[in-house]
Amino acid sequence: MISAQLRLWCFGGFRLERDGLPVDLSGIRPRVRTLLRYLAAEAGQPVHRERIMAALWPELPERAALNNLHVGVSTLRTFLEPGVARGASRFVVRDGWTYRLEVDDGGCDVSAFGAALAESRRARSRGEDAAAVRALRTALDHYAGDLLPEDGTAEWVLAARDRHRSRAAEAAVLLAGLELTRGRARAAVAAARRALELDGYHDDGWRLLISAQRRAGDVAAARHSQQTYERVLRSLGVGSRPVHVTAA
Repeated sequence: MISAQLRLWCFGGFRLERDGLPVDLSGIRPRVRTLLRYLAAEAGQPVHRERIMAALWPELPERAALNNLHVGVSTLRTFLEPGVARGASRFVVRDGWTYRLEVDDGGCDVSAFGAALAESRRARSRGEDAAAVRALRTALDHYAGDLLPEDGTAEWVLAARDRHRSRAAEAAVLLAGLELTRGRARAAVAAARRALELDGYHDDGWRLLISAQRRAGDVAAARHSQQTYERVLRSLGVGSRPVHVTAA
């Protein structure tokens, strides 16, 4: 028998596919869907049951929260693997007091995003700019938007959402810098704009955007970006900072 394959997306909205087909989650209760998203956002890492209970059932006594966790895990296992025997789940794995959602390599956009960023760091440490550019582009392709927007302002998702957005902004800034160094001004403009979409106050993002626009010969756009950058600085109580363009 061939095992089913799961694929999950958490950036820009949660989606789940099994064997390449979309999975309709409306058949399980909202709290079980939240448990699925919570485990998916951890990208295959083990999560202690105390963390899960504190995140999803903070208002309940420990015994009630633990019962909800056991029921939720059992429901999720049956939903993902109909007919699975007790303790035989391949997707929702318990190890001691921890649980993890197991997917194949590349089967979750969160883990793929992190893997691409790690590859870009290795490439840059070797001085392989072209490989670093490819890895950064891959990372940004995986980052399709905020982590689990459907969970709104739930406390458990906010820190992770901010962390991933910050990592994506930094990746875009790094990409813009590498593209500019390689003489690809228009590609640098696009990467810098992506960084500023993620973090409109990113100083290096603004400076790279202006430099890249000047390098591309787009004087009007550079002037407009400089004016916008100065307004951002004023809103932060910081004085104007001239942007100098170095030779390619």
